[in-house]
Amino acid sequence: MRYPLIAIAGLLLTTGRLLASDLTVDARLPSYEPSASVSGEIVCAGNHATDDVRLRNDTHLTTDAFDVAIAAGDIDLIPCARELVPSETERLTKQLGGPPLVVAVATGSYATKIGTHALAFYVNAANPLERISISQIREIYAPGGRITKWGQLGLGGEWAEAPIHVFSVPISDPNGNPLGIINYLQKRVFGDKTGLRRSIYQVDSNGPALEQHMLNRIVREVARDRYAIGFSGFAFGAPGARTLSVAETDNGPWYKGTHDEVASRKYPFTRTIYLGVNQPVGKPLRPAVREFLRFILSREGQEIFTEGVEKYLPLTADVAAVERAKLD
Repeated sequence: MRYPLIAIAGLLLTTGRLLASDLTVDARLPSYEPSASVSGEIVCAGNHATDDVRLRNDTHLTTDAFDVAIAAGDIDLIPCARELVPSETERLTKQLGGPPLVVAVATGSYATKIGTHALAFYVNAANPLERISISQIREIYAPGGRITKWGQLGLGGEWAEAPIHVFSVPISDPNGNPLGIINYLQKRVFGDKTGLRRSIYQVDSNGPALEQHMLNRIVREVARDRYAIGFSGFAFGAPGARTLSVAETDNGPWYKGTHDEVASRKYPFTRTIYLGVNQPVGKPLRPAVREFLRFILSREGQEIFTEGVEKYLPLTADVAAVERAKLD
């Protein structure tokens, strides 16, 4: 059976639990205008299934779906809630004949305890520091980082010689790949440096409940340790700890990480949701897949990405334009 692509898009994204609401999208996003008359079936990996859009139920919206898709050969699109880790990029580049096509389709959530959300850096409530730059974070967390005392961030008095106690999630998973958040920070902050400095406290989850989650536990550790710094999500805030304003450079501008700053992607640690495309390099995109992605990156498509269960946010017009260019 054949379905209009707009219907396919609505069904696919709804099964991804991204439900409609009154969230405003960027007015600069272009309206959808079909570039071709196409029809057909688009197969997307995921964790739900309907009769209208076939979804694989064995991939759980993780990037592992890339390998499933390529091995099976019958999946067109793969939802990804994180960036590819280096080993995946290397493997897929060999299999596809070049770098895999990954299209940003939504902004991560602002403050949730599930899904892919913005990152916040926490210090103890007694700490007088108000803000921190990405370059300073790099020198605190990266291997060989030169910032080890709070005085190096401008604090005086009793704080000048106080050591910085650095908290993090575990650096890698049992397979040796960096955890999703670590992989994101390596790409966003550390550049060509991998791993984290040796003198770091790695905090793992100690149970299935949200209060036992590693990101929740990091904030609690920071609240107990006067000299601590750690990263987590805004939804994991707790008494005794507070977040820092952040900036790309030491000269600002500085962002607190409000909902509007995350939605506009001005906040430096805003996250992204992707669709990976099972597409060998050098071959044109299948017309139905290309038109589907064009719709998602239009105003009407972005209106579907609203504050549902996972509370993902629409892309800005500028980011959507960059992603549309990948389809040509």
